[in-house]
Amino acid sequence: MANDTTRVSLRADLLEGLQKFIAHRDEPPVGRMSLDDAVNAIVEDWLMGQGYLPLPGETEAVETAIEAAEVPHG
Repeated sequence: MANDTTRVSLRADLLEGLQKFIAHRDEPPVGRMSLDDAVNAIVEDWLMGQGYLPLPGETEAVETAIEAAEVPHG
């Protein structure tokens, strides 16, 4: 699945934010991040933070934020 691609349309304000994100990370020796790389980095970070993807070095995702916020019944 790592080679699958999807096209998305972004609002102008989101694109502007992505361009700022890329500009802040334009440092040697890596150089300028592509738009695809930026979107992947942001989405990956959010998904890990929400528990939908495992953290680096882990094999399984953690409990999702939605699951963690559930109030036990009973």
